[in-house]
Amino acid sequence: MINSKGIQAMHFRFRGNNVQVVKSQLDPKTGKAKSVPIGSINLARLEIGDKLASNCSAAELKEIENWLKRRRGIEELKAKVAALTLPENISSALKWFAKAPPEEIEEVADDVLVGIRQLRKVLQKRVAV
Repeated sequence: MINSKGIQAMHFRFRGNNVQVVKSQLDPKTGKAKSVPIGSINLARLEIGDKLASNCSAAELKEIENWLKRRRGIEELKAKVAALTLPENISSALKWFAKAPPEEIEEVADDVLVGIRQLRKVLQKRVAV
């Protein structure tokens, strides 16, 4: 959102598993906008914590909630695309596993097997087979 001074009031910086929420404020000495971190949001939870909430006005909280709503929608779309393209990706992975060096396969084998077991559980619960 752009404030009355033409400055983007809030922005979000991705930092690993978190998003840093930054507010632009005018520096009284220079008259220029400066970025001031006011809190962070965990990407896994996508919730506003107490510390962040206490550093925000009602309008800023509304802006953060709108950002979170968009972000949740993005995550939902990414999951849907991943699910819809999974058969194609499995086919590509099978080709790679057939030719890959054993040491490279060993690096991912455990994660793949865990993922397959988890996927099988979910599908068995959700789909009448």
